[in-house]
Amino acid sequence: MSVRENFKENLKYWRNKAGLTQEQLSEKIGYGLGYISEIESRNMFPKPETIDAISRALGISAAQLFEEKGSPVNAIKFDSADFVRDVADELYDRLNASLIAYFEQKLGQ
Repeated sequence: MSVRENFKENLKYWRNKAGLTQEQLSEKIGYGLGYISEIESRNMFPKPETIDAISRALGISAAQLFEEKGSPVNAIKFDSADFVRDVADELYDRLNASLIAYFEQKLGQ
């Protein structure tokens, strides 16, 4: 993958991870609504100072926008906080259902 392709793919990944649309990120860095769309869909490449603004807006380092090996696009997406929250919610639901069933049985006797 070329540097530009890595940049475009990483930009899409980090923008989505930040929960921003192309328009929102464009506005956040002070450009017109279609600026990020132009970068992600065409061969347009931003100036170094714009790359710095994009990385600041996304809360990442500029280097992360250029990573090739271990690029987030190719990595398995795993968010440990979400996983722990999902497991805790599932355990809570199961325990709650078990306790309700237990007390209903005991009170029904």
